[in-house]
Amino acid sequence: MIHSVRLIVLHTLKYTDSSLLVYAYTNLFGRQTYLLRGIRTAKKHGAAAHFFPLHIIEAEVYYKSGASLHHIKEFYSTNVLQGIRTHLYKSAIALFLGEALYKIVREEEPNPSLFRFLSDSILELDALQDGIANFHLHFLTRLCTHLGYAPNLNYHPLHAPFFDISQGLFVPSDSLSGPAFSNEDSALLYQLYTAPSASAAGSIPLNGTQRSLFVEAMIRYLSYHLNFPLALNAPEVLRQVLQ
Repeated sequence: MIHSVRLIVLHTLKYTDSSLLVYAYTNLFGRQTYLLRGIRTAKKHGAAAHFFPLHIIEAEVYYKSGASLHHIKEFYSTNVLQGIRTHLYKSAIALFLGEALYKIVREEEPNPSLFRFLSDSILELDALQDGIANFHLHFLTRLCTHLGYAPNLNYHPLHAPFFDISQGLFVPSDSLSGPAFSNEDSALLYQLYTAPSASAAGSIPLNGTQRSLFVEAMIRYLSYHLNFPLALNAPEVLRQVLQ
């Protein structure tokens, strides 16, 4: 059956000399995999370039319940996302977030709240003018809410300065039950999570090392609650770009 869907590109793989596998998150079916036959040919005039990380695409798709692979009948872009495509920082952040979402979001059922959060965040990144280098940090903290791992916001610099990974809350040092964020990363988690927007989070003064350490802490937190190691390649690229 053919359905009209909005999909967010997470990852792509070349499939034969002319085709492409697209891993996407959709508004109707959650995580899906699509085969685009013949899209990497001269006759398609660079159509494969539409499928870059975090691109939002409107598509007519063939969907069969229980199938692991589906097909796209036709597609078009409603948002050009010129900022993400042309800005070095934004492109690097999109690559990182696309890889993270590709490995984190696996459910094949609709989640309107998560899809809305992702699409709104992508448009926000594309339009963002200031504080771009902190965008992915704010995104990761807010993503936890939609995954069911929202941190308890009981932070206190004196009485509860450490974020306990297993408990998902801030505690004094003598109450830690296992791995935890450093004092600095704990304070930053609270700042980022409570920032009302990515633009506001962008005003937090951070250097490249601080950003990298916080990303590592968030990967540890997500890995613990996902129950599998979240191995990502993009953070190193991101670190080099955002230094």
